[in-house]
Amino acid sequence: MSESTYTAAMSELESILAELRADNCDVDRLAERTRRAVELLQLCRNRLTTTEEELSAILKSLQSPDQNPA
Repeated sequence: MSESTYTAAMSELESILAELRADNCDVDRLAERTRRAVELLQLCRNRLTTTEEELSAILKSLQSPDQNPA
């Protein structure tokens, strides 16, 4: 997922939250919107995990050989 996709997912999540918090929330769409929110949360979590792993690998590659833990 690209950064713009992550940003779009977060934006959609915020929109869904606003919709669910509204006094006039459509009960017929409640399950559908909740399912979509869960999908978006999973996408964002996966992207954050991948980014964390990539950053860890980059930082590890910057360590000199004598700084690597044994």
